[in-house]
Amino acid sequence: MMQKSLMKVILNVAILMGFAVTGYALQGVSDDEVVLGTHTALSGPVAGWGSSVTQAVRMRFDEVNAAGGIHGRQIKYVVEDSQYSVPVAVQKANKLINRDKVFALIASIGTPHNLAVFKMQLPKDIPSLFPYTAARAMVQPLHPLKFSAISSYYDQGRAGLKYFVEEKGKKNVCMLYVDTDFGAETVDAVNDQLKAMNMNLVAETSHKDSETNFVGAITKLRKANCDLIMLGTIIRDTIMSVATARKMGWDVTMVGNTAACNSIVSGNGGKAVEGLYAVTGIEQAYYDQVSGKGKQFFDDYNAKFGSYPGGEAQVGYIVADLTVLALQNAGKDLTTESFIKGMEAISSHESPFNGPTRSFSADKHEGSRESMLLQIQDGRWLSPTGKKMILKY
Repeated sequence: MMQKSLMKVILNVAILMGFAVTGYALQGVSDDEVVLGTHTALSGPVAGWGSSVTQAVRMRFDEVNAAGGIHGRQIKYVVEDSQYSVPVAVQKANKLINRDKVFALIASIGTPHNLAVFKMQLPKDIPSLFPYTAARAMVQPLHPLKFSAISSYYDQGRAGLKYFVEEKGKKNVCMLYVDTDFGAETVDAVNDQLKAMNMNLVAETSHKDSETNFVGAITKLRKANCDLIMLGTIIRDTIMSVATARKMGWDVTMVGNTAACNSIVSGNGGKAVEGLYAVTGIEQAYYDQVSGKGKQFFDDYNAKFGSYPGGEAQVGYIVADLTVLALQNAGKDLTTESFIKGMEAISSHESPFNGPTRSFSADKHEGSRESMLLQIQDGRWLSPTGKKMILKY
């Protein structure tokens, strides 16, 4: 009763804010088809993420279509290349929403990209399903149309900092982050957790996303005697900042989040990134660690694309599977409202890749808040202890 009352309040507030969620203007659904779309980076600096995620999403949808679809409907999946550019993402999303008439957007990449698209997406009652970003704004504050699958950068940052201070005895905490909305979430997490532990930040450096020289930044942090550097970095800046510290002979503890915890960093960084830690909500399983459905997906992905799926593809498969389950739960009479209820009915959805279980409800649209600690060891993201480590704050 409390959940229903809360959702009613949220819906009423949404109406006052300009979201026509009670009308549920339906598009992208016919008797034999439902249209889903993604705006993502198929080119540009994080193209490896976008292609891996959408390949996995499409594989899961193809499986469903080959088995007859859902309640007689085939899933039509349309993907557009945003080039990891906000203006291009808005342009591509406009096409998906107004020309392709998608029912929902799924696994679209980038924090500022999704925030910009929300302005046209949410007033048209287009659900946002599991954007490929762990920013809090993707699901907070609670909104009937917004769903996330993983813990936020903020939760990861706080949990990681707490662990390394309390369990590893770190005292001189510093930050290195990119000067974007994404980096700002790392700043918030570190400052809030330090305040909770009655500690002060020793030093910090920020950089533009185009930065290629980190000698000055690392030198500044080294002179401040940092023994822990919390990273708000993505791919290139993660590799370069860690490699610079190692090249200077400084083996300081460095901790990233989901954005740094990917197969590109561990693969392209080589020995320079060995020992890097990350706190993440995304699966990072390897072939020898999976079985059953997980191993079958690894085999199928390898047969199709010539390589085993990294964490990006694994989470792509998971979010597609959650969407399929919500469509099944919604029943044959598919509406936006029935789909939302179908998603909220999902409980303890298990990952075939040894990741967190995920559950939703009327007052919980964040599938999991679990943050896992991993470290690069011999080129693979593994638990430092050999056992799954869940961090909390």
